[in-house]
Amino acid sequence: MFYVLDGTMEFVLGEETATVAKGGLVVVPPGLPHAFGAAPGVGADLLAVLTPGVERFGYFRQLGRIQHGLGPFGGLLPEQERYDVHFVAMAAP
Repeated sequence: MFYVLDGTMEFVLGEETATVAKGGLVVVPPGLPHAFGAAPGVGADLLAVLTPGVERFGYFRQLGRIQHGLGPFGGLLPEQERYDVHFVAMAAP
């Protein structure tokens, strides 16, 4: 579940895309491929609720390292099962 606290977010939910502004709520059903990020040119604050309670702290730490160029994205691939985060190929917009 994602709640947009401020700004505007873009979500890819399966084959659909959605732009969600402050106060918007997005609920992702189990197993639905999804992606999200701040809308281009706009900052955003997001509250994310993840269930079941799988330990994902290490996943978010790795994402931070990747964001700052301190590690390769490929380093997450062997960890997909551990963090219950599964990467799928997506068509470019």
